Amino acid sequence: MHHQVHFALIFAISIFAGGSITEAFQFPKIKFVGLSPAEKYDENEPKNRVKKGLEETALLQQSLEKHCNKNDALIRWEPQITESYEAAQVIFQEVAQSGNKRGCLVSFPSLTRPADLDKLSTVLQSSKCKQLLRLDSVECELYPSSPAPYIYIKFDRSVAGDAMVDDHSDVTENAASATKGWLKEFLGKYRLCPYTSSASRAAVGLASVGVPVGGVHIQVTEPTTSSSATKAARIVDAFWTEVVTLMQSSQDEWATSLVVFPEYDDEFESFVEVCDGIIEPTVVATQATEVIGRAWFHPYYDADLVGHTDVIAGHAVPHKMVEGFMNSLNLESGSGKGETIEFEELAASNNLVRHTPHATINILRRSQLKAAAEYEKELGAKRPKPNSIYVRNAIRLSNHK
Repeated sequence: MHHQVHFALIFAISIFAGGSITEAFQFPKIKFVGLSPAEKYDENEPKNRVKKGLEETALLQQSLEKHCNKNDALIRWEPQITESYEAAQVIFQEVAQSGNKRGCLVSFPSLTRPADLDKLSTVLQSSKCKQLLRLDSVECELYPSSPAPYIYIKFDRSVAGDAMVDDHSDVTENAASATKGWLKEFLGKYRLCPYTSSASRAAVGLASVGVPVGGVHIQVTEPTTSSSATKAARIVDAFWTEVVTLMQSSQDEWATSLVVFPEYDDEFESFVEVCDGIIEPTVVATQATEVIGRAWFHPYYDADLVGHTDVIAGHAVPHKMVEGFMNSLNLESGSGKGETIEFEELAASNNLVRHTPHATINILRRSQLKAAAEYEKELGAKRPKPNSIYVRNAIRLSNHK
């Protein structure tokens, strides 16, 4: 049976989770009973009170302040935010910029799916997040037990704060330039993605399914002299900030995004630990899988170190699976003489596809991934065989080393 994984923009990502360096986060199934298909209107529900205007919104904020009574944190009031991915951006901005604060409390009264905030809180309460982000405790309360939904994070202050590097302009500029060069001279040159040729041309060839050509937005995080915990907070903050940037831009402006983290260039396993242990679980918690795809890249990307045997979100297709695709395509050729390469060479090339000048996360629009799949369906008999692109890329790179 073929594993159909569509390839679009820079790289298409499967949304399935499995074993990796960090175990995939799983939420318990919740069964809701006693709810009618159309729930009754509750005028006291926070988002409905906000809709009544500024005066009612101010009264709601006052009620929350009296209810919470947290002496170590001022309330950050965000009544304009409705999407869960926007809430994640605000929360991780607070974590990354915690400074000497003991804690932070953020409320989102207009959130469309308040339950996502509770799921995000569950992720942050995990031992992995507490360790990497230096969190002491996390709590969340939703309406009606609280006047408005909020999340409260208390920071672990046993770790000293970190200072910024004074001059980081050269690193940022050079990283952006190197990434643009990779897009043109590697990804575009070897046509590893059929829809991206350079930093200014992504989503190419999808006009028939309503997708315009757009650019690749490259965002480089500024280096610090930080501990690994602060670096972890900054990478997650940068990721969610870029998600919001991409979602709030038009497709013809930015088709996709690359978030670059030079600080992690020599730390592949630490980079993957943050991606798999924090970013991916928070993407699932906020249901951001509905709007984005994601992929991890690194100068030393090594699927063997990841240790996965099936397709998991963010990662390359495992070497053995690509080898299976190659053998199946060879048999389907009829003659059994289709182009093949040795496994060691295939594994090296399969890793090379994920090698970028710097540690990088690719954020893709889910709508464009779906559009690319629709476009391929329209090709009919000319449609590429399932999973052939992974084999083609491995063979192509092995021939050009």
